[in-house]
This record gives sequence, structure tokens and C-alpha cells, in this order.
Amino acid sequence: MNRGKSIYNNSFMGLLSQIITLFFTFLTRTIFIKYIGSEILGINGTFTSILNTLALSELGFQSAVAFNLYKPIYEKDTILINSVMNVFKLIYRCIGIFFILTSLLIMPFLSFFIKGIEITNDIYIFFLLQAVASASTYFFAYKRTLLYADQHDYISKAIDMLVNTLINIVQCIIIIKLKSYYLYLVLKIGQSIISNIIVHIYSSHKHPYLHSEHLNKKIFKVILNDAKNVFAGRIASYIYTSTDNLIISAFVGTSMVTWFVNYTTITNSIKNLTNSILSPLIPIIGSYLVDEYDNKKKEETFLIYTHIRYILAMILVVPFFLLIDDFIVMWVGNEYVMPRAVPILLGVDFYIHLVHSATADFINGAGLFRMERNIEILGATTNILSSLILVGFWGIPGVLIGTVISQMIFWIGRSWVVYRFCLKQNIGRYLKYWWRNMIYAFILVGTVFICTRASDYLSISNKLVRFLMVGSLCELIVVIILIILMTELREQKIIFKMAIKLLKKH
Repeated sequence: MNRGKSIYNNSFMGLLSQIITLFFTFLTRTIFIKYIGSEILGINGTFTSILNTLALSELGFQSAVAFNLYKPIYEKDTILINSVMNVFKLIYRCIGIFFILTSLLIMPFLSFFIKGIEITNDIYIFFLLQAVASASTYFFAYKRTLLYADQHDYISKAIDMLVNTLINIVQCIIIIKLKSYYLYLVLKIGQSIISNIIVHIYSSHKHPYLHSEHLNKKIFKVILNDAKNVFAGRIASYIYTSTDNLIISAFVGTSMVTWFVNYTTITNSIKNLTNSILSPLIPIIGSYLVDEYDNKKKEETFLIYTHIRYILAMILVVPFFLLIDDFIVMWVGNEYVMPRAVPILLGVDFYIHLVHSATADFINGAGLFRMERNIEILGATTNILSSLILVGFWGIPGVLIGTVISQMIFWIGRSWVVYRFCLKQNIGRYLKYWWRNMIYAFILVGTVFICTRASDYLSISNKLVRFLMVGSLCELIVVIILIILMTELREQKIIFKMAIKLLKKH
């Protein structure tokens, strides 16, 4: 399958599956609040953060394995692929066992993470069921990585979509009819196991050369070395995605996690939506870098990819700033709206994530894990310390300021790694990259200002109609600004040509 076809299949299926996941995420959360209560949602969010901490035991092996598969897949070296997968299988089984044992050990200390809620036997059972659901992934999911690296991730996404749809429907019925969080979690375990078994069987059929063999110690050492370098990134990712909930739960109150997670559910859902479209490009980037094109061509590709992400950021972040509170009101009610500083800081974080992730994708594709290790450690340390300090002064906004600060450290450091070690460009090219991003950010702020002023003229009483009208107005203004200010930009011209070519083929 050629690269264009792979991108189309993986992106389309990723987008479709994420849209369905997004629908059920909001539906399930709405039903939860109505039939079970926001307290359980706060507990669920806190437990998810704790289990994400245990998921650090994965150490970044998946990223390391994916990188070590790009070259043998490109060269069709089935012997080496099989050796890598056998190492991965052993590692993941050990991690799964460790995950379960550690979950049991941490149960007596749950009271340290939950504030304002009595710890009962039910709470312990809820935690254990969530832990089993998370741990089950490690025993069958390792073959997903081969499908991903081989640019056939759309198969696993299709399987997940079908299984998840059926299970989510049953979960919603269980919540409404029985109001049972127990059964909800049991179904979550079944969802994970069924999906992974089907993907495991399919991958074994597609790759018949896979078979058990003795551990290749040389490959194990290579993967372990890469994983050690990725581990700093795993810690940084965890601190960025999970510690906010824990800090809010411990210092502000567990019930406030529900309010906060209502907002982050929206941002995370949109992030997952964009990742589903763009993540298929990472193995393509990996195989592209294996081809060893000249550095000028690599930089051009990097700038095009960054501009694609910027266009998506404009399309998504501008209406986010204007409409996030309105969406919360329509979704769960006025009482769940948070101070304006919260959505503003989430929007800033959202924009940085969308644009700067181009650097992270190139680092993963090039296997430059060691080069960014110190940056990851610095960013993660800054995040946790600044959030702990600022939460005492400003509460939840203080936590988010710490997150934004760390995101900027990641962006500055990762972009330097890409320009210095992957693209091998001089400091002048790096500074030009940042000058371009400053202009991009200025255009975004100006667009938000224009859209805010324009929306003030829409005097519509119906909330849904006004929401749709303001959203449409934002997108219209974004398109006009992109056309007026960036029509002559080389990257935008190339992107338009690629889009037209792809549409003609499909």
C-alpha cells in the first residue's frame, strides 16, 4: 500500500472512530451526572489519574519498539520483526503483572488522593475494577504496535470502533436502568479484553511469520536503551495529563475534579480527534526519515506538517475560546461553568499542544529519544512544582498556569532537538522557525478578537441557534484570514495542492 493510501485509510478510520468515541464520551458523562451523580465522576477522574501513574511502568517501550520496527518493515526483514515482537511480548507481560501487583499495593493509600469523600469498600472495589481494565491491555495489545508501525492501524481502529460502540450502548442502558457503576466497570474490562483479543488474532493472521522464539538479548538491550530515554517523556506526558486532577483533588477538593474534567473532556476529545487524523503520519515520517532525504527536504516537510497543525489549531481553538462556556451550559448546566481564566488557559494549552506536537512526532519518527531527555525532565519538574506553588494562590487557574509554562519549555526544547539533530539546520533557521510561530500566534489572537467583536452583534435568544451561528461565523472569519494572510505562503500552497490531489483520488 502506498503512503497516500495509508494516510487516507488510517486518518479516515481514526476520524470516524474518534467521532463515535466523542459522541459516547459526552453521552455517558451526561448520563452519569444525571443518574449516578457528579461525586462518582470525580472519583473516576482521580482513579484514572492514579492508574496513569502506574502506566508509567510501560516506560515508553511502545514508542521504542515502533521506532525499531520502521527499518525492518521498510526492508521487509521478517526475521528481525519477529525478534523485536518477541522481546515486546515478554516486556508487556511483565509490565501487566507489575501493574496489577502495584495496584493492589496502592489501595490502602487511596485516602491520600481523595478529599472530602469517605473511603468505603465500594471505593476500593471501584479502583480495583478500573485497575484490571487498564492492566488487561498489556497481555494482548502488543501486536497493535506492529499494525501501527506497518501503517495498518486503521484495522485495529475499526475493530475498536465496533466493539466500543456495542459495549457503550450496553453501558448507557446499565446506568439508566440499574444505576450500577459496578456493572459499568465490568463491561469496561470486557471491552478492553474483547478488542485486544480480536486485534491480536487479526495481527497474527496478517503476519504469519510471527512465532515464539528465545529472547534476543541484543535487541532487548537496544529497545531497553531507547525505552530509558523515552521514559523521561513518559513522565512529562503523565505530569501534563494526569497530575492536574490529583493536585485539584488533593488541594481544592475531589468534587471540583468533576467541574474541571467537564472542560478537559472537551479539549481531550478534540485532541484525540486531531490525533486520529494526524497520528498515521508518524510511521510515515519514520519511514521517510529512513529514506535519508537531504536536510533541506526534511525541513520543508517539517514546516508543511507544522502548518497543517496550525490550520487545524485556527479552526478549532478560535471557536473554543468563544463557545466553551456556552457548550458547558447546554451540556450539563450553568452550575458547572468555571471562572473565565480556566477556559482561557485551557485554550492556550490546547493551541500549544496542537502546533508544537509536530516536533514531538518528528522526534519519535527519528528516534531522537535521548536528545530530548533533559528537556522532558525540566518541563515535567517545572510543571509539578509551579502547579503545587500556584494552586495555593489561584486554585485551578494556578494549576493551569504551571501546565502552560511546562508546555512552552517542551516546545522550545523539542524544536531545538528537531532543528539541531534531525534537520541539522543552523541557529538562524531555528530562530526563523520561532519568528514564524510568533506571527502565527499573533494572527490567532487577532482572529479571536475579531470573532468576539463580530459575535457581539448576533442577538439571538435561542442558545443552540446562537451557538451554531457563532461557530459558523468563527470558521468563516478563520477561512477568510487564512486566505488573505497566507495565500502566498509556500507551505499553504503545497497543502492545498495535496488536498485537491487527494480529493480527486477519492
